[in-house]
Amino acid sequence: SRGTVQLTGSHPQDTLNIQKNHFQAPEGPRDVADLRDAIRRARAIVQDSLISLYVEEEIFPGSQAQSDDDVESHIYQNIFGHHACCTNPIGPDDDANAVLDGDFRVRGVANLRVVDASSWPNVPGYFITTPTYMMSEKAADVIIAAANMNARG
Repeated sequence: SRGTVQLTGSHPQDTLNIQKNHFQAPEGPRDVADLRDAIRRARAIVQDSLISLYVEEEIFPGSQAQSDDDVESHIYQNIFGHHACCTNPIGPDDDANAVLDGDFRVRGVANLRVVDASSWPNVPGYFITTPTYMMSEKAADVIIAAANMNARG
């Protein structure tokens, strides 16, 4: 889902206007179809293997969700991405959407860097923790190098 985050005022404590656009972006229907197909494949693997001997029942989405419409309805109602990311992406100087430069500095703001999931220009997969840790390691190297450079004069 590709949504928006907007300021509602000038005070840092003002509530943000967050519109997630859950599965509404152009790729949303394809994402839902991919998730539906993944559920179908997982069911087939269980049914066609010895794993079935150890499975008493399917809990999520459950045996009541059999048709494509049932499975997709379950996806829309229960599956979400809770890691908001890509709201101030890193990118080259000529990218109008790039809030951060290659050293994680916020363009137009002195002495401010952002290093978190919002820094990604695109969602780095369904589980973003590991790529975010990797980005943090890179940012730590950049920040330490800058501090050492400033200390030398």
